[in-house]
Amino acid sequence: MTDDELLDLLLRERLLDVDAVVARSGLGPDAAHASLERLADDGSLSLRDGVILLNPPVHAAAIAIERMLQSERAEAQARSARLTAIVDAVARRTSSWNFGEAVAQDRLSLQSAHGPHAAEDLWFAVQASRVGSGGRVRAVLTDLDRYRASSPERSRSFAQAMSTYSSVQAIIPAMPLDEQLAAMVRGFGDSGVEFRMLADPPSWFWVDDLDVTGVPLVWGDKAPQSVLAVASPVIAGIAKVYFAELWQQASPVEKDPGGYGQLLQRMRRGMTLDAASRSLGITPRTGRRRIAAAMDRYGVATLFALGAAWA
Repeated sequence: MTDDELLDLLLRERLLDVDAVVARSGLGPDAAHASLERLADDGSLSLRDGVILLNPPVHAAAIAIERMLQSERAEAQARSARLTAIVDAVARRTSSWNFGEAVAQDRLSLQSAHGPHAAEDLWFAVQASRVGSGGRVRAVLTDLDRYRASSPERSRSFAQAMSTYSSVQAIIPAMPLDEQLAAMVRGFGDSGVEFRMLADPPSWFWVDDLDVTGVPLVWGDKAPQSVLAVASPVIAGIAKVYFAELWQQASPVEKDPGGYGQLLQRMRRGMTLDAASRSLGITPRTGRRRIAAAMDRYGVATLFALGAAWA
């Protein structure tokens, strides 16, 4: 008897202990216990001192999904740590070599900026050399106080520069947004910038579609006053992969615009959609509409796929 067949038997006959499973399934005691242990591992039941406690199928699915998502998050964090080590090594071990070798042979284009507005000054300098509009840029903006202190004219100029790209993704530190920062996010959003928040961004940097990468003189500096723009496909490739990992870990600034986030959180803990809806003071019909809207937004067709996309 397979594990699936045994689970169907348990759900139909509500067998309460290992002895009952042995009697009804034809499995030996060791085989029955091993099968029950595997079913307990995937969340279908709990096994305590030979007593079987069955989980409802929806609850079992929620447990399985949560365990899968936890495993995926752990893998993503491990990959991010490995990429961080690679980037640290590149910045630490090859910066002098790249500078001396490439500049001496005129094979590497470097621009630098220094001072309290170095990050923005470098950006404007790079933009001045671009021809036409379009393209994509990815940025990690670690010092929001710098943007809070910028003059309205400078902020507008920066937003205008962003609007020349067809796609801009920006990661900012996770924090409550005051009115000024919320207005900044809205203003840049109107220029086409998509923001996400990350609890502890590793460093200020950006990379564009022309393989130009902006980095601090010292990697890890979150409010750099000395920065470099490096035109290098190799460095840009590393920066793009690293940014993609950070982007997957980050959360949208508006975490629950459609009202479905709280529903999914409750369903992940084992509640049915109807029960989760009622716990939020909405009708099950409204809850189903919100979940349908979430599926449409993420382009998925099942609750399992929605849980993975939303996590």
